[in-house]
Order: sequence, then structure tokens, then C-alpha cells
Amino acid sequence: MKNYPHIAARALNRPLLLEPGYARFFFAALSPRINIASLVLPDGQTFDRDAMAGSLVAFDAARGYRAYDVQNGIAVIPVDGTLVHKNAALDPVSGLQGYDGIEAKFAGALADPSVRGILLDMDSPGGEVAGVKDLAAKIAASNKPVWAHANELAASACYWLASAADRIIVSATAEVGSIGVLMAHADYSEQLQDEGIKVTLIYAGDTKVDGNPYEPLPETVRASFQADIEDLRLLFAQSVAQGRNMDVQAVIDTQARVYRGAAAVDVGLADDVMPFSDALQAFSTSLSGAGGTTTGSRRMSTQGTRAEQPGNDMIASAEALRMAEDARAEGAVAGAHAERERITAILNHAEAAERAESAKTLALSPGMTPENAGALLATFPKASSQGRTVAQLAEAANVAPDGAAPEADRKKDFAARTAALWKQHGSAA
Repeated sequence: MKNYPHIAARALNRPLLLEPGYARFFFAALSPRINIASLVLPDGQTFDRDAMAGSLVAFDAARGYRAYDVQNGIAVIPVDGTLVHKNAALDPVSGLQGYDGIEAKFAGALADPSVRGILLDMDSPGGEVAGVKDLAAKIAASNKPVWAHANELAASACYWLASAADRIIVSATAEVGSIGVLMAHADYSEQLQDEGIKVTLIYAGDTKVDGNPYEPLPETVRASFQADIEDLRLLFAQSVAQGRNMDVQAVIDTQARVYRGAAAVDVGLADDVMPFSDALQAFSTSLSGAGGTTTGSRRMSTQGTRAEQPGNDMIASAEALRMAEDARAEGAVAGAHAERERITAILNHAEAAERAESAKTLALSPGMTPENAGALLATFPKASSQGRTVAQLAEAANVAPDGAAPEADRKKDFAARTAALWKQHGSAA
């Protein structure tokens, strides 16, 4: 991870002209870049890494920004390219994606109140051992449903992550598996000899230079390396077996083979075959209560019980779309009423006192809950409300009566007013 010393030098031990509430978000955003483990506020409250990540999610949600796409309440998190331990970036750079970036997006989706489930959109051949086990454990411990889709490759380290999800879906041509470990040794001794270069290694400790590239690999060292990667393969297989509810030996017996499409389902490494768009729709339908997997039924056996799982008889795409349209039509009036109640609750929140403009900004941010709004408002400075009542604030916010406008028009209007109010609030800060 980069240390960003130039940023640290300008942000730490220097006087800053920052509004206190925003300062919290400022340092939270810097935390992964300058290695801030915790943030202590003036009132003594301490935020760890997870709390800082959560506060950033709430702040970004208020601005309408997310580091991931949300479709039908599902956060779609790409897992692409070669996977490395630390990349200090949310998105892939030069074909490399860090487990830290994936974890940051995952943590954000867990803290996002508008996200009902998480879909890992995977196209990766794998990568480094370091970091993969810890990220897989966080995926397995998710309190929201998690599906993984091989689109078109989830191999080795990428499959380790996929196996921690509630369900694995593959496209017809996708490949999954490669449950094994490899290590490469380079021997440049003959090349150095031909060029007249002699390297002398001076060391303390019998194994200090094991595997160095300046001499052939001794058999004893090779055997030691082989034992190490066998241990790692067993750890990999045990994690997959737990996630897929398979026998460990059955996982090992795959001998790092890669399986395509339906073959992956047959061997137990996947649950269903469907395109990404259909998988997204099936996930959305399952979250709406029309069948599918939830965290309460995680890691059900993929062998011998598939016909008994309601999520395996996936509703056809056309039927799922019809059901979704019916649900939207039935929920339009209820949604308008709920939206007005949400806005009123934020404007009437205890922390909204003397923070009228900030409260309006947060109230008009779609998806912002009264609880998150209250937490944000508590960090903002108080300002005069000019004696306006909650009703007057609602009128000033131009909250439409229940069902007064079509849903699309209301969302468009909310977005425009939110952007304008946030710009005004930011200027004031």
C-alpha cells in the first residue's frame, strides 16, 4: 500500500480550515491511504476502520455516490483481473485488483441501507494467497445475502472468494475451479555462468536463501516448498468444502481441474447456469420473497437436495419481470406514503434542531434513513432554523403529497433538489 507521505505531511500536525463534521469524513477517506487505524473525535468518541468506512458510505449516499452499482437493491461488485493483497485502489489498475479494494466496496454495501443483497460479478484467474482467506471469511460472515456469478471466469483465488457466497451461478461458457496452489522458481545460474557473473550469497540461518535464483533448486528445498503448498491447498479445500457443504476429500479430488458451465454444477462447484442478467433478476426475485436463498439458509448442500430447494426452480425471466412490474404498481402509493414519512422523520429528528438546511439536504437524499441522517446531523454544526416549524421545513423542501406525482418524476425531482441543496450546504461549510 502506498504511504502518500506528501498528503500526510499536509494533513497531519497542520492547521486546517475544515468544518468539524466534514473533517471526520475527510480523515476517514484518508485512512486507508495514510494507514490511519482509528479516529478520535473531540468528544472522545473513537472510530475504528469499519466505523470510518461506514461513515463514508453514509456521506457518499447523501451525495448520491457509491463505489459500486446498485440494481434493484443489489450491490454489484466486480471481481476482475489478477487479485493481489493490497492495491490501494477501489478499481483494478493495470489488470490488478486488490483484495483491499474489494473489501472496501463490500463493507460499503453492507453499511448501505438501500442494499438488500450483494452480487459478486467475477472474471478473474485468481492471484495472491495473501489476503484471500481473510476476505473470504468476511464474505461468509455477511449479514446480507451474497451471490457470486462467474462471468466468465472464477478460478483459484477468485473461486475461493466465490465459495464463500450463498450461491454460485455460472454462465454456460464460464469456467470455475482450479482449487490448487502453484509456486515458480527461477534458476539463472547457467545464464550467469555464461556471462561470467558469479554471485556469492552471505547469510546466517540454514534456510535463509532457500529458493534463491542464483543456483539450481536443491531437492530438500523443493520438498520443503512442496509441503508448504500442500498445506495451502488443504486450507483452500477446507474453506471451499465448508462454503459448498462438500466433503474435503471430494474437493481435493478435483485435482485443480477447471469446470465449464453445467459441469461445474454437476461436480458441486456451482448451483445454476444462467446469464448474468438472469442471475441478477433471479437474485432480486428471491430477495422479494418469491423464492431463492437468504442468509438463513446459507450453505445448503448442492448435491442430493437441489430439487428440495425453492431457489433452484428459478422463475423464468419473463415471469419474474411481470411480478416485478406488479409489485412496483402495487407499491407506488405505499411507497409515496413511506417516502413522506421518511422525510418527515428526518426533519423531525432530535439532531435536526438548529440544523435545518443540513436536515433538508439529507431528507431529500433517496435511501437516507432517519437513523443514518441523525448520525450525520450530529456531526454538523448547529445553525439558526429562523424559527421555522417542521411543517414549514417540509413546505420549504417542497415535499409532494402522497401519490402527487409519478414515481419517475418524483425521483428526478428529488435528485435535482438534492444536488442543489447539497451544493448550497457544501458552499456554506
